[in-house]
Amino acid sequence: MGKGGLRIVVLYCFVYVSIVGYGRINDNIGDNKVASLEKSSKGKSKPVEVKKVNFDEDIYQRALENNKQEAYLEEIARKNTIINILWASLVLLLIILLLLYRKYRVREKNSDALKEKNEELIEAKAEAEKLTNTKSQFISTVSHELRTPLYGVVGITTLLLEEKDISPKHKKLLSSLKFSGDYLLDLINKVLKISKIESNNEKLTKTPTNLLKLSQNLLYSFEYQAKNKNNELVLEIPNELPDVLNVDSLKISEVLINLIGNSSKFTENGKIWLRIKILSIENEMITIRYEVEDNGVGIPEDKKEFVFEKFSQVGREFNKSEGTGLGLSIVKNLLEMMDSKIYLDSKEGRGTKFHFDLQLEIIDEKEEKEIDSNSNNINTVYRRILVAEDNKINQIVTKNLLNIIGYDCTIVENGFNALQMVKKEDFDLILMDLNMPYLNGTEATRRIREFNEITPIIALTAAELSEVQEECMEIGMNDIINKPLNKNDLKNIITKHLLP
Repeated sequence: MGKGGLRIVVLYCFVYVSIVGYGRINDNIGDNKVASLEKSSKGKSKPVEVKKVNFDEDIYQRALENNKQEAYLEEIARKNTIINILWASLVLLLIILLLLYRKYRVREKNSDALKEKNEELIEAKAEAEKLTNTKSQFISTVSHELRTPLYGVVGITTLLLEEKDISPKHKKLLSSLKFSGDYLLDLINKVLKISKIESNNEKLTKTPTNLLKLSQNLLYSFEYQAKNKNNELVLEIPNELPDVLNVDSLKISEVLINLIGNSSKFTENGKIWLRIKILSIENEMITIRYEVEDNGVGIPEDKKEFVFEKFSQVGREFNKSEGTGLGLSIVKNLLEMMDSKIYLDSKEGRGTKFHFDLQLEIIDEKEEKEIDSNSNNINTVYRRILVAEDNKINQIVTKNLLNIIGYDCTIVENGFNALQMVKKEDFDLILMDLNMPYLNGTEATRRIREFNEITPIIALTAAELSEVQEECMEIGMNDIINKPLNKNDLKNIITKHLLP
């Protein structure tokens, strides 16, 4: 080991000895102090104990005060925490209330706006209904005013066609005139029908109906038109079809007339079929399918979607006399009223087929005795008919139609004169026009029924039948017929009420 290493060891030992020695000296001094304190305490024990107690009490008091201060501070801190929580809750509550109030104000504002809009809509709806009713009333009035002169045109033409000594040339001209009059009348009826459907004034009126006879009569009404276009009309009805079914015969007739008329319009040198198929019979209910088919020009694929809309027509660019395009729209609306739907199957150049299904109630009643329109048995007994009609031309037409059928008549110009005539004389039947001056037909009928409940009264009207039929039946009329009068219809309705 070198001198440097030895010096370090010696220094280390010196430091160690010094530290140990210093510790022992302190220990001895402490021991001596304790011994001296013990000796002194033996002589003076009480003052030291008092001082010690006082010192401990001071320490306790200070500790107690410290504890109180700490508890006080903790209590203050706890209360501050609670106050902060309450303030935070209060602020949060105020924020929530503010948001709710704002939301309420927005909702109230929206509610006021909605209420105002609803009031505007109610007013607009009322105004629209008023306009619709006004339009409906206007169309009804105009149609009546148009029908009245048409009665003269169609009626006089019919009378002239009944003449046997008329030349073929004039007969052809008269036939064309009658066709034009019938076409104009059909147009008026369609416009009125659309107006009634839009104003929700159209209602179903089901009556016991023989669909075989109804279908036969409908096809018969198209014979003249079919003959001009060299078309053949074919009726196909199964023998199992019940004789009497409960259906709105007027509306089903309108549907079929429009469908057959549509086929006739677009078919030349072809065939038009009217079919009834039985789909099911169960529990006095029958489901039938009506089909109207033709082998005419057909409907292009891109036109099928629009043919049932109002004023839509196929081929308008090629034919300017196609009509108004209201027929199929009327068909669609009327079938919807009868819980049915119209279906179309067509190919351009190969023809068109429409069909719809109806569920009808079977009526178990004996078929009414068929009226032979060519029989004159009812005229073997002289019959007196009173006609109340204010229009001079209509008087002439009605009188001549009655003469052709085989009846004589007395004509009066208003309801008051009709009332006086019934009081003075006996009549077998009364034809009563509804719209007349001084006393109209409904009031005249009401007064007649006060003293005469037996004589049949048939209403004559140019208005839509469904508009006045219910009122006519309520006041005591027996039946109603539309003007312009058709010879066969007039004969049938008179015969119905004059059967012995």
